[in-house]
Amino acid sequence: MNKSTIILKVILLIVLFVGSEAVPKSTDVSEIQIMSKNKELKVGEPLIVELFVNLTSPHIQPDSNKPYHNWIQGGFFKLSIFGEDPNSSVMLKAFPLSLPILDTEGLKYGASFTLFYDHGVKKLLFDKPGTYLIQFILSKTNSSNTIEVSVKEPTQRLKNAILLLSDPNDYFFLEFASHDDKSKRQERISHLQQVTEQFNDTLLAKMSAARLGLEYFQEFHKKHPSFEKFKAKHQQGQIEEPLFDQARKYLAAGARLADEFPIREKILYQLTRTEAIRGNYEKAFSLLDELRAKYPKGKYGKRSSSAKAELIELQKRELAQAPQPQVSGWSRLLPLFLVIAVGIVLIGLILLLRKKASSRGKSRAT
Repeated sequence: MNKSTIILKVILLIVLFVGSEAVPKSTDVSEIQIMSKNKELKVGEPLIVELFVNLTSPHIQPDSNKPYHNWIQGGFFKLSIFGEDPNSSVMLKAFPLSLPILDTEGLKYGASFTLFYDHGVKKLLFDKPGTYLIQFILSKTNSSNTIEVSVKEPTQRLKNAILLLSDPNDYFFLEFASHDDKSKRQERISHLQQVTEQFNDTLLAKMSAARLGLEYFQEFHKKHPSFEKFKAKHQQGQIEEPLFDQARKYLAAGARLADEFPIREKILYQLTRTEAIRGNYEKAFSLLDELRAKYPKGKYGKRSSSAKAELIELQKRELAQAPQPQVSGWSRLLPLFLVIAVGIVLIGLILLLRKKASSRGKSRAT
């Protein structure tokens, strides 16, 4: 058993152990539904599937008398190709199957999953053309509807991009940001960078950019835990940080992913922070508004309102602390000189008008 598989199983066990009290019995499930906006893929591309589970009754926390925030249960995605032997179907563990609550009653839970790579057999899930049938299996008696997806031949550029990720560990890093060997981290990053730079029009390049953006941002944050201090030095030209520049570059490229990609929510949130550091508050506010609108139930979507309020306060503090332009002594006296000059001009005009009026009066008398 390779290290990547062991890591996956350990994480799954932790998730199930932590949430074991929140696991409703499968008999509590009234309906399971899957759907996808993608009806057509190219070989080597991922499928984003939304999974929804409806319960017959809420599962209540004994200490708060409220529904659990997450529904945790084992399950598999079944993938088969229409017309082929059913025994060749792929059973992919839904990992981790922790669905956040979608209502206030605790009757509906759901989340998106990326069906992309089978790490058990080390191959792409959609590795050849055909009509794929996808279904979610919870138990022998509980399963979802079946959706169909047409998988077409890849473009040559996509083929070349896939060839750059020939190591199965590249895909494990791409999906989970985990390494089989920490000493090879730079090698993984290098492979993703090649895909991003050479084939930036492919979906695989956008996914690679998203992972790189989050990796570089994490490294930047470790090095500079205080964003405000870094921002002050950065704006004054006292510091140059390649990690920050790389993070922003790849986060922006990763944000080009379609809205349904689960990773995009975090990408937008971190991109907001880079824009705030640059002092581009309008862009940061726009990204936070997008987060709130598109991911209202998500971890970062829920933070968007408070994050925006914090940025507004930060902007106000910066404006209040901004140095006021220095005014010299002569500059302060300038308004007084102008008033005196205008007064002299007005007095001169009045005297001139009086003199002319007096002259006209003498002329008439004569």
